[in-house]
Amino acid sequence: MTVTTATVEAIIRDEIQCAQDDRPTPKAGWEPQVDSLVMVSIALRVEEEFGVKLPESVMPPGGFDDESLCVSVFAQHVIKLLGVPQKQPEGEKVS
Repeated sequence: MTVTTATVEAIIRDEIQCAQDDRPTPKAGWEPQVDSLVMVSIALRVEEEFGVKLPESVMPPGGFDDESLCVSVFAQHVIKLLGVPQKQPEGEKVS
């Protein structure tokens, strides 16, 4: 399997959805979109899927208020740990 940012993000989004579907009661409006239980679930899935160990710093206390931010933060850490080369934005020179 070729690992891309899109692949990592899809797995993270899938785990968020699975974890939220398993929740016995709906979340209150004041709770973060991605709470600590969901973050742990994401970390375990990512570590199992890709064989990496995420640092605790990936998971901020209280969770993420925005699902997209959560996906981005986790994906960036996974991609960095795997050493997947990032595409340079067009027009940007590589030094």
